[in-house]
Amino acid sequence: MKKKITAMVLFLILCTVGAGCGSAPAPAQEQVTVRIKCPPMTMAYDADHPDAEIYDLFREAAEKYNSLHKDAEINFIIEKFQYVDEKAQVIDKFGTKEAADILFGGSFNLPTYLLEGRLAFWNEIVDASLRSDIDDAIWTQCTADGNIFLMPFFQLQNTLMVNAELMRNAGLDEYIPEEDTIAQWSTDEFNQILAALRESMDEALTFPLFAYAANNQGDLHTMTLLRAYGCGIFDEEGNFAINTPEGIRALEWLKELNRQEISPKGAENLDLASNINLFYHGQLAVCMGNQVNLNDCRNIYGLDVFLANFPSPDGNGYATAYLNGFTLFDNGNPEVLRAARDFIRFIYSDKDLLRYSLSSTPVLKSYVEEYKDRIRMMQAYSDNSVNTVDFLNNTPNWEGVRAAFYPNIQDLYKGSKTPAQVAAAIDVSCNAAVMEGRAIASP
Repeated sequence: MKKKITAMVLFLILCTVGAGCGSAPAPAQEQVTVRIKCPPMTMAYDADHPDAEIYDLFREAAEKYNSLHKDAEINFIIEKFQYVDEKAQVIDKFGTKEAADILFGGSFNLPTYLLEGRLAFWNEIVDASLRSDIDDAIWTQCTADGNIFLMPFFQLQNTLMVNAELMRNAGLDEYIPEEDTIAQWSTDEFNQILAALRESMDEALTFPLFAYAANNQGDLHTMTLLRAYGCGIFDEEGNFAINTPEGIRALEWLKELNRQEISPKGAENLDLASNINLFYHGQLAVCMGNQVNLNDCRNIYGLDVFLANFPSPDGNGYATAYLNGFTLFDNGNPEVLRAARDFIRFIYSDKDLLRYSLSSTPVLKSYVEEYKDRIRMMQAYSDNSVNTVDFLNNTPNWEGVRAAFYPNIQDLYKGSKTPAQVAAAIDVSCNAAVMEGRAIASP
C-alpha cells in the first residue's frame, strides 16, 4: 500500500511540472520583437514599382519570413523616419524600448556608432558563398578590425559624367570608351583632355570641369580630385593628411584649373546642384554623377554621356561608392540579435526580395550577372568596384568634417590662402572635428 501511495505522489508531481500528462500546458514562449527603422529611401526596382521604398522590402520580407518560420515567428516593428530625424529616431532612442535593432541606409554616423560600441556584427551569417559573391573592395568598406559592421545591399557609385558631343568637338574621340563601359584616365591624360576642351570652347559660360565650394554638399568629390597626384587623404591612423607634397600639388592643380577658367569662375560661390545643372544644359563637359544623374541625362535632357573614373597617377582612376545596407545594434538581448541576423540572411537567400537592390547596383555579383542585360551600366558599375575608395574611412563626426572642409576650399578659390596654407588648414580643422568625434565616442 505504501508503495502505491508513493507511486501516485510521484505521478502527480510529474504531471504538475508538465511531464507529458497533458493536465497543465507548457507556458507560452515569449515572442521576440525586432524593431527596424529606415528612411523613406526610394527603391524603384522596375517601371511597375516606381513608388517602392525600403519600407516595402522590410514589410514583404517580414511577412514572408514569418509564413515560412511559423515555429519561430518574430514580431517585426517597422518604422519609417525622415532623413533629418536620424538623431531623434535613432540616436536619442538608445537605451529605451524604442531603440532600433536594425537600421537601413548609409549613415554618415556609422563610424561614430562603431566607436561607441553600439553595433553588433554580421560575421556569423557571412559564409564562404556569400563572401565570395561580394567584391573584396566592398567588404573592406564594411569591415573594421575583422568585424562586418554593415551588411551591404547595393551601391551607388560616383564617377565622372562626360559630355561625348563636347569631347568630339574637341577632337578627343580616342578617349571615348566603348559603349556602356567606364573610361579610365591618368592624371596626365586628364589634363590633356581638359586643355583640349578649353581650347575648343568659344562660349564664356561653358567650362570643361566642375568646381564648387559654397557649402558642404559634394565634399567627397573634391576630396576624390585631391587624389589625382597621389594624395591618400588619410594617414595610417585615420587622420587627415592633405598637408603633404602630393596634397599641396593637388590643391595647386585645382587652383590653376580655376585660374585658367577650366573650372567655373566664382567656384567659391557655386554649389553641387548648380554644377550638375550646368552639365545638364551642356555648359560643363565633365561633372561628377551617379546612376540617377546618368539616367536623367539620357532620359530627360537627351544628352550623349559616358562615364569616367576620377583621374589617378596610374591611370586606373577612382570612384566612390556610397554603400547602403543593414546595420545591427546591440541592445543587450542575444535572442533579438539571433533573430535579426537570421532575418537579414533570409533576405539575401530570396531572389524575389533581392530585386529591391536593382534600384541601384546590387553588391551580389551573381545577381548582377543575372540582370546585367536588363539594366544598363549595371555590369560596368559592378566591374568598377575594384577602383572604388572608401571616402568615409570609418571617420567619426563626418558632419563636423564636412563643415570644416569646404571653407578651406572656398579660401583656395578666393585666393585668400595659398594651396600650402589651405592644406595645413584642412588638416588642422578636419582633424579637430575627428578628435571631437573620437572623444564623444570614447569618453
